[in-house]
Amino acid sequence: MARRLRWLIIIILATIAFWRLAPEFSIVSSALEYRERLKTPWLALALLSQAGQYFGSGWLSQIILKIAGFRINLKNTFLVSCLNVFAAHILPIGDAGVVAATFYFYRRLGVAPSSIIFMAITWPIFGGVALLTIFLFSLFYLPKTPTLTYHPSIISLTVITLIITIALVFFFGNHRLLTKIKTYLSRLRVFKEVIRFKNNLPLYKKALLVNKFLVFQGLLAAFIYYLTNVATLVLSFRAFGDQPPISVIAFAYTLSLVAGWITFAPAGIGAAEATLILVFLHFGTKGTLAVAAVLVFRLITFWLPIPLGALAFKILMKNSQKKTATHHV
Repeated sequence: MARRLRWLIIIILATIAFWRLAPEFSIVSSALEYRERLKTPWLALALLSQAGQYFGSGWLSQIILKIAGFRINLKNTFLVSCLNVFAAHILPIGDAGVVAATFYFYRRLGVAPSSIIFMAITWPIFGGVALLTIFLFSLFYLPKTPTLTYHPSIISLTVITLIITIALVFFFGNHRLLTKIKTYLSRLRVFKEVIRFKNNLPLYKKALLVNKFLVFQGLLAAFIYYLTNVATLVLSFRAFGDQPPISVIAFAYTLSLVAGWITFAPAGIGAAEATLILVFLHFGTKGTLAVAAVLVFRLITFWLPIPLGALAFKILMKNSQKKTATHHV
């Protein structure tokens, strides 16, 4: 059911995007013109900028593990970050491949399971703060207010009410189901690690409060992770000689991430491209330019990293033969 819903959302977004693009594609020569405008120096800068994503991801992982009490080489966390794109293709169910690869290789590198769970929970918090900040700044500087049928406060209240209702029904209306799920999970080894993490939660909270400078560094790493992606999208437009305002690009990028999360597609494939194009069209970007830039951006961020991820996999398999994480608490 979830898989069908995912593909339905992707198809709807793609259909709307193609419908909006139809007038633009009526002139084939216009689309070919943008291909001929491609400037190699800007494309090279876009590739270089994308490397910053893996650095930011690896650095943030290293910092979180350091807070948890483990010192690990930045090279290894960088390699795991490179591997994540490759892993997303192996298990294309949302971020299942990423989670599985991250847990597997950090265990081989000597990191305790409870610390990996701590990283898996804390990483999205750091990233969420950075992403929300970028979104709010982009929203503030947009050249025009996005057209909404309802006021944002009404939309927010509706979503919050729906989430609370679902949570209440799930936790209070399905006690028997929850008991069965808990009984099944209790047999799994990972469930025991989650319980151990829960018991050590006060220690992790204290570590976050004590290591304020590391927390600051973690936020900086999270901003590097997302801002380099935005920069790659900006440079993808510059490669064709023109670009929308940076606020529009940042706004489109954050919305494309949300679309990818909703559909559970690997790296948001399908939904991300359609969302980016739709947002750019809404703010007056020429359709052929939007398509050209988005395709280059997705080529750099999604397809080209696959060989890099495969290489990272081989290196990590070799490096993980010896324990490289040091517990210092």
